[in-house]
Amino acid sequence: MKTSLLLGVLLLWTLLQAHAQEFKVSGKVTAAKDGSSLPGVNIRIKNTNRGTITDGDGVYELMARSSRDTLVFSFIGFQPREVVIGQQTTVNIPLDAETTELDEVVITGFQEVDRKLFTGSTATVKMANIKSTGMNDASRMLEGQVAGVTVDNVSGTFGTSPKIRIRGNTSINGDTQPLWVVDGVILEDLNNVAADDIITGNANTLTASSIAGINPDDIESFQVLKDASATALYGTRAKNGVIVITTKKGKSGQTRVSYSGNFSMNLRPTYKQFDILNSGDEMSVYREMYDKGLIDITTSVKAQNFGALGKMFNEINAKNINWGPGGEGSLNEDYLHQYETANTDWFDVLFRDFSLQQQHSLSLTTGTDKHSSYYSLSYLHDNGQTIADNVKRYSGTAKNTFVFSPKLMVDLKLTGNYREQKVPGTQNRDFDPISGRFRRDFDINPLSYALNTSRSIRPYTSDGTLEYFRRNYAPFNILEELRLNFINISVADISTQADITYHILDNLTFRSTLMGRHATTKREHVIHERSNQAEAYRADGTQYIADANQLLYKDPDDPSGLPMVVLPEGGFNNVTEDELRNFYVRNSLDWSHTINEIHHINVLTGQEIKYTNRTSLRTDGIGVVYDNGGIVNLDPKMIEFLSRQGIRTYALAVDRERFAGLFVNGAYSYKGKYIFNGTVRYDGSNRLGKAKSSRYLPTWNVSGAWNVTEEDFVNIPWLNSLKVRATYGLSANLGPNTSALLNLQSGVTLRPSDVETYLYIDALENRDLTWEKLKEFNVGFDYAVLNNRVSGTVDFFKRNSYDLIGLIQTSGVGGNPYKYGNYADMQSHGIEFTINTQNLRIGNFSWATGFNVGYTQDKITRLNFNPRLGDAIVQGGAAVQGGPRRGLYSTRFAGLDQRGIPTFYDGSGEIVYNYDLQDRENIWNILHYDGPGEPRGAGGLTNIISYKGFTLNALLSFKFDYKIRLDDAYSPRYTDFNSLSRNFVNRWVVSGDELITDVPSILDQRVLAVENPDYQSAYDLYNKSTVRVADGGYVRLKTVRLSYTIPGQWIRRIGANTASISVEGQNLALLYSDKKLNGQDPEFFSSGGVALPQPRLFTTAINIGF
Repeated sequence: MKTSLLLGVLLLWTLLQAHAQEFKVSGKVTAAKDGSSLPGVNIRIKNTNRGTITDGDGVYELMARSSRDTLVFSFIGFQPREVVIGQQTTVNIPLDAETTELDEVVITGFQEVDRKLFTGSTATVKMANIKSTGMNDASRMLEGQVAGVTVDNVSGTFGTSPKIRIRGNTSINGDTQPLWVVDGVILEDLNNVAADDIITGNANTLTASSIAGINPDDIESFQVLKDASATALYGTRAKNGVIVITTKKGKSGQTRVSYSGNFSMNLRPTYKQFDILNSGDEMSVYREMYDKGLIDITTSVKAQNFGALGKMFNEINAKNINWGPGGEGSLNEDYLHQYETANTDWFDVLFRDFSLQQQHSLSLTTGTDKHSSYYSLSYLHDNGQTIADNVKRYSGTAKNTFVFSPKLMVDLKLTGNYREQKVPGTQNRDFDPISGRFRRDFDINPLSYALNTSRSIRPYTSDGTLEYFRRNYAPFNILEELRLNFINISVADISTQADITYHILDNLTFRSTLMGRHATTKREHVIHERSNQAEAYRADGTQYIADANQLLYKDPDDPSGLPMVVLPEGGFNNVTEDELRNFYVRNSLDWSHTINEIHHINVLTGQEIKYTNRTSLRTDGIGVVYDNGGIVNLDPKMIEFLSRQGIRTYALAVDRERFAGLFVNGAYSYKGKYIFNGTVRYDGSNRLGKAKSSRYLPTWNVSGAWNVTEEDFVNIPWLNSLKVRATYGLSANLGPNTSALLNLQSGVTLRPSDVETYLYIDALENRDLTWEKLKEFNVGFDYAVLNNRVSGTVDFFKRNSYDLIGLIQTSGVGGNPYKYGNYADMQSHGIEFTINTQNLRIGNFSWATGFNVGYTQDKITRLNFNPRLGDAIVQGGAAVQGGPRRGLYSTRFAGLDQRGIPTFYDGSGEIVYNYDLQDRENIWNILHYDGPGEPRGAGGLTNIISYKGFTLNALLSFKFDYKIRLDDAYSPRYTDFNSLSRNFVNRWVVSGDELITDVPSILDQRVLAVENPDYQSAYDLYNKSTVRVADGGYVRLKTVRLSYTIPGQWIRRIGANTASISVEGQNLALLYSDKKLNGQDPEFFSSGGVALPQPRLFTTAINIGF
């Protein structure tokens, strides 16, 4: 017994000693390539049974016995690594990929394909690697991340889609945006907005993007499909490329709850970014206008708009103040001094500095081997860049996966989002074919106002009350107008989806996807009775104003009668409601077979049907008296007045799209070395001509790949992998206005004697209208060298777009001289290059770099209908045969004449003041081609530096080879309401200045009234001339983010498993841009309406996992 007791004591002492020597080791495992966390990594102590795995954030901990113990890290797809613990208690490990991305899975939306066997051109982007914490629209995060993908952030207002192009342009007038696919189903936009209309700033652009409703925290990855092989399964919808979004799903294992919170503040713009005169310099120019008779008491009393001088003359006319010391006609300098020294900072008045934006996301992940779930809720509140805009968004997702048996699995998904938004009131932008300018009536966009309004105008008087000037013949104060003229937007979007997978045999799988979606949007434009826009309809203070005001009613039965007010009181309540109903079904069979582990065959076949119904209803409430309970006081003549201007107070549009498709895809590989792939689809749409050959179209693709490094004869130590790919195929897309039906509309004639409406042909029938088509050849290389520390891709492609849709001229016999037809062809070619490098890895320190660039040139080879000269010189560029899709064409500036008036060269080299803007035949002879109006090249440079728990990520984005037309700044007539460019300091003043400056003079009123009428046109042409063109290329410091993963022993005190914090800056600086832009953002040019630039944003974020 004593012996047993002694042995027991010895055993207990041994166990206690062993336990006393144990200590805890913890750390985080990341991918060396990009610093992303690696969940599920196996970690064990060498030569023992002790081990663990990393959690969802790559964090681990285990008990070690000795500092001499060796930790072995292993994970599928990554090289194993061994590390001696030594004196460390925290061991953070970056793992190198075992091979390059060739071992990843490509998610096409129809199937998942081993990248080694994939023959198309594609790029995978993980949300964890590109997520920008202060950015609430996931589509914007792709800027600078993928070669060949150009992202133009033409507006920073929430809801507006960025202009995204994959490999340039494939259509002249149609949509050039890629197809968005979420979890295998095409995501329809809430309303159809053409690519060229995204930049307009019209209110409907705010409800165009469905991606804006997706919570970025719900996204797992993006798959960008570029060439005909990668997009082949989408057939007639994939001409512009495809972006596949995969969202997060439940995982088996312990229940996890995650919270992320982002808090952002933006900086307002400043006048240092723009080239605008201060109030003192402006006033000196206004005095010159006064000296030349452009501003005096006569012009001011009847002026549509006036500022400080005009107000002075109206005060003198009203006997409120006296003339200056020089007597009648002289300026009252004492009165003007308060405005000359005002130097109003409109950015400070209208924009918010350090405005708060916050986004909160909460998710729950759980699961077993039979059932897994993912649930998330998010809330976004942005106080807005300006005093006139704000937005709230709520979103939720519920995803459940049920494994009923080894054969049957069902995925169910329910998503929804709701948005409330307020923006300044705006009218749609219109094009004036006479002047070649875009115009927007009643524009109160805060940025446009700050840039275009004189700094001598004040928002408040000296005693602090609102100060009014004149705009649209009525009193105007921007602060009051923004309060009384606004748009309320609401968006509700809900969808449900079921994915059924049934394994009929081990190698034969049936899949079915069913999706239903319902979305509604409402835009309510409130125009209060006391707003300037409403008061303009009542502006008849003098006979001069009544005669000039186009918003007053003139009785067609009494041509000599006086103009009259037909909106005696009240304002407007204009409501547009859009509804989207979308139903989608896809069924497929996937069969695969391997013979002797040498020959692998895969066949995918199926069908899909899509129903899309869109309804748009517009109702205009007229004479709404908001201050009196919203009662309506309507004069019937107001309806007549609007009708004669072509303005409808009620409009209903219904669009029913039906689409069906059949597809089959076959793939064969031999030993994983040689891969051949082919796809055939047959699609039909009711939106095209009645002819069977027009409505239905087969598309196809053939492709192949050779994994060179799988060959026995390739034994190059530094070459880890090399794959060569080639593709040739046909894809297509629906073009613009693809209804081939006869469209009849009612209207009112211009003749005063006609009092009845008439019917006119708005669009002719075209039974032969067919798809826009694209044939594409692509060859590419995927490579990895130097132990996979350098990897990337190179692609070369050539594209031929044909049967492009646009207006063609007819004989006119059918009742309309124009109709939509397949009228043009276009060719393009380009190159894409991507390289990723592991520059350095020493212990806990790593540095990785990614660089990508894409370049595409396009040329219109056939165009049956050239634009007019006036259309060719528009701001954003025009389509002209022999040029790119949007080429920038300018009048050829010949210098100033002896009076400082701009002159130009005509087609024969003669100097003229004006052109025939209706000319269609001599565009290349008369105009100068400046270059493409859209970026041909774009790319990005990313650097990721990690040390222990810290990670620094920086992104530079750039674009090159395109031109920008500067905003219109010169006119034969100026008012004292508008701001002036600093270039006015260099304007022509006296004879001889034409030898040293190209800035035109301010014309004398006598010259404008009496002499050559072409002088006025010369100023419009000057704005469209070669001297008003700048290079659009730039380099931007897009993002800098510093994050820190908090050690586990710190956060476990609050019951958390993982936690990290980060600080980030966005849109920090333009490192390079053309000096002509004077610091203005090249991406945001010539807009207005509801559009605002992307602000400089600073974000603090926290992420916690339990």
